[in-house]
Amino acid sequence: MRTKWQCTTRIFKDQWIKCLDGTCNMQISDGTIPGLYLRYYAKSKKISFYLGYRNGITRQHKNMLIGRYSDFKLAEVKERAVSLRQMLATGQDPIEERIKQRKKREEDLATRVTLDQVFAEYFEKYSKIYKKPSTQHSDVLEYKGYLKPRFGSMFIRDIEEKHIVDAYTEWTKATSFSTANKILSLFSSMWDWSETFKYVPRGCNPCRYVKKGSNEKFKAVVLDIDGYKKLFKALDEGMKQPGMHPRFFRALKLLALTGCRCSEITDLEMDEVALDEKRIHLKDSKTGARDIKLSDAAVEELQLAVKEAKKMKSNYVFPGAHDKNKPISNVTKPFNWALDRAGLPHMRIHDLRHSFITMGANMGENINAMKDAAGHSKITTTEMYTHIADRNTFNAVNNIAAAIYA
Repeated sequence: MRTKWQCTTRIFKDQWIKCLDGTCNMQISDGTIPGLYLRYYAKSKKISFYLGYRNGITRQHKNMLIGRYSDFKLAEVKERAVSLRQMLATGQDPIEERIKQRKKREEDLATRVTLDQVFAEYFEKYSKIYKKPSTQHSDVLEYKGYLKPRFGSMFIRDIEEKHIVDAYTEWTKATSFSTANKILSLFSSMWDWSETFKYVPRGCNPCRYVKKGSNEKFKAVVLDIDGYKKLFKALDEGMKQPGMHPRFFRALKLLALTGCRCSEITDLEMDEVALDEKRIHLKDSKTGARDIKLSDAAVEELQLAVKEAKKMKSNYVFPGAHDKNKPISNVTKPFNWALDRAGLPHMRIHDLRHSFITMGANMGENINAMKDAAGHSKITTTEMYTHIADRNTFNAVNNIAAAIYA
């Protein structure tokens, strides 16, 4: 049944509107603002304001709800009505504009995800597919350690360049430029990935504009033959030292004999060792899966390590001192002890890798063979690791001069 309305026109004033009462529905038009009217519902005693208008293009008649009298003051209702009339004057349809705004709000809410949510999706849909296991592990550590505490609960759309600059400054103070740059790189990769899913507009990555710093270049300390002899003597003594675990010193000897990266030896698993082939088949490394060729001396050390690991029933060649189900975690302390014992200058464990490659270069070994032994993907990287001894350089320049004068 169609609702019946008692229609009149009257200038809107609070004095009579708030006193409206009766048993029939009333529709009262304002006498000052075209299209503005109210409806009084007799059953509920509620009053609502509307604006009636025609669409400028279709000429379709529409009625737009402005609001209830209980929610707005009359002055606010009139102000809204005037604003809507101005929209109509510019050719806009208020109802269509409201629908657009509602749709935009819904779209914004759908894309308002926190950085925690972004990382969870990024890790499942990108890291696990395109990155190596070791890099995946690094992503998790960097996110949980640095990005999550600062940005995890923030909506990614609300993160601005100034926020990232402040965070980068703190990261460099707490760690180093190289670590801060890695964190920033992960953040930037996550942001670019988020653009694909429209969580953020395309081409607005603020990480790109953060000025990066660089660490002071660390000069590698390279061992010569005499240095190696002193170091190995100290490592052998360390194996017999009370309170020092022999496995740590054996791992250090293997690092010196192979030129491997530290984690490639400390995290070595039993099924990666092929003693009969004199090889280690690494499942993963910085450059992916690779083979390490072993010298006879390295094989001897590895045989002793494998024998001990089998007795302990561990999956790792160098089981942890307190947990056989985990690898040894830190060989820095025994390494520093050995350096002091040998009377050698302070150096990083990674300098054993520099020393191994440099030793080969100074002995005249083929650079391609050294590249393969080091597991470098490019020969230029191997060349950067070589530190030619002064005597070899003097010999080279004298040989060139002799050839010129010959």
